[in-house]
Amino acid sequence: MELLFDTLLKGNSLGCIMVMEEEKGKQPMFAFRGFTKDGTDTFSLNPGENLGKEHFLVIDGQQRLQAFYLGLLGNINGKLLFFNLTSDCEKFEFDFKFASEKSKLPKVQTLENSNKRRNYWYSVPELFKQLRNTNDVYGTCENIVEKLGIEKSSIKRMFDMNIKRFFLNTIDTCAIGLSIVRVTQSSNNDDTCALLMLTC
Repeated sequence: MELLFDTLLKGNSLGCIMVMEEEKGKQPMFAFRGFTKDGTDTFSLNPGENLGKEHFLVIDGQQRLQAFYLGLLGNINGKLLFFNLTSDCEKFEFDFKFASEKSKLPKVQTLENSNKRRNYWYSVPELFKQLRNTNDVYGTCENIVEKLGIEKSSIKRMFDMNIKRFFLNTIDTCAIGLSIVRVTQSSNNDDTCALLMLTC
């Protein structure tokens, strides 16, 4: 999951997500379950009950979406995802780590020339929330710099580059394609199941 976020910030394609659109008031074709908010198991819901609202059931891409959901909005077994704001953005090396407490994360990193650089870990859900709510990269960066008491210009520049990159690839740019399979009321369930198997 940490590597998936590194891939996201590198701007690499994360492929296509395939969903099946199910109508409100109809019975879903398959049993389904919601995404977990904290890594605990969720139970499948009975497909025999009519849907209270329109649903998009994920056919392909569940693991990727679940990983993004846990990293951006939730936690996994009590551990939050943290982003090192002094990651080497110029070399496209982005550090993400899950931890129950920020204090348990590595405080320094050794560089290629044996010099050491301090790590500044920041909660991904908090960063995502700030950027999503304000849509203001510069203001968010200034707030974080002030909150952490950063004075060194080279560290401020790293913060700025990494926060911009995070904003660009989690909020501003479409990183995943979406393919929707629509099932009409007149469709035969057996034919639709066969079609879905061929599609996947």
